[in-house]
Amino acid sequence: MRLKIAKESLLNVLSHVVGAVERRHTLNILSNVKVQVTEQALTITGSDLEVELVASTQLADGACLQAGDTTVPARKMMDICKSLPSAALIDLQITEDQRCILKSGNSRFVLGTLPAEDYPLLNTENTQGTQVTVTQRELKRLFEKTSFAMAVQDVRFYLTGTLLEIDQNQLRAVTTDGHRLALCETSATSNSSQLVQAIAPRKAVGELQRLLSVEDEQLSLLIGRELLNVTITIPNRDKEQGDITVRFTTKLIDGKFPDYRRVIPRGGDKNVVIAHDVFKQSLQRVAILSNEKLRGVFLNFDADTLQLRANNPEQDEASEDLAIQYADTPMEMSFNAQYLLDVLSVLDGDDVSMTMTEANQSVLVQDPTQQDQTYVVMPMRV
Repeated sequence: MRLKIAKESLLNVLSHVVGAVERRHTLNILSNVKVQVTEQALTITGSDLEVELVASTQLADGACLQAGDTTVPARKMMDICKSLPSAALIDLQITEDQRCILKSGNSRFVLGTLPAEDYPLLNTENTQGTQVTVTQRELKRLFEKTSFAMAVQDVRFYLTGTLLEIDQNQLRAVTTDGHRLALCETSATSNSSQLVQAIAPRKAVGELQRLLSVEDEQLSLLIGRELLNVTITIPNRDKEQGDITVRFTTKLIDGKFPDYRRVIPRGGDKNVVIAHDVFKQSLQRVAILSNEKLRGVFLNFDADTLQLRANNPEQDEASEDLAIQYADTPMEMSFNAQYLLDVLSVLDGDDVSMTMTEANQSVLVQDPTQQDQTYVVMPMRV
């Protein structure tokens, strides 16, 4: 195998798959990426047996000097490419003794390889399932507005991912870690008339979020029983090169997501409207003197007034009063400040509404102008 290619072109393709590769894996070959070169195209594959990314681009005439395939260390190849000058031309060659020689200018690197035929791939052939069509912009928005509430490590493994739910012409993303819940929905078309649910793992959501753009280009998600598959076309930064096509595949989490509808509080009779930016900044200030571990902040609601208070074992105290719209009985609640700040960070409107029932019950947090986003935060036990 031998290939002559501009550094930027190789880096563009490589950078779209390297996120799937684990730095240390029990299978040594999964620290590598699979490189395939034909007369027409360069294809690079990265996988950790859970998430698989396959990126390919058209090659210029004469770029392929000898077709072939191999696997090379992902991070080392990435670091070498990044270290070369921006206009560098790379000569990549696999020798008869299966060594990878990379030359550029006065630089020469020799890397060990492993056979391409040993590279494990997810079985994406004959995958059947539900076809969902949605724009890149909207799918990216769903993940951006909900991913913060995924559990990081939990014995309830199904909480460490994002629930994707297709219901008629609605695509919904739901996440929860048991302390807060995030839900965002958008319109989409589907070939299924039934309710379909799939749980995408945390790493897959992060990689997909990174690949998606804010364009209105239509995407077709294929959600099967075990796999989720989508192909994304990404414009190449090098205008002389063709676009990059990325095929994204992930295993789905095999588990039953809890009935999130039961968690969303209904019929709350106490409603508060607070200026978004003022509330967020005030919460950040008061939380400075909260308990470092619990991050607890007290919210004391009274007639058109909210007092935020925090203290810690070192006897430090902070308080701040805000003007709000509230015309109900006084009530005090305690929250983990970070949970509220995470919600405020994904709300875009000028105001925030909080709907409550009792001091120890979940609170519904929304942007009054955005009914397609719903957030639930559990108060702390005082």
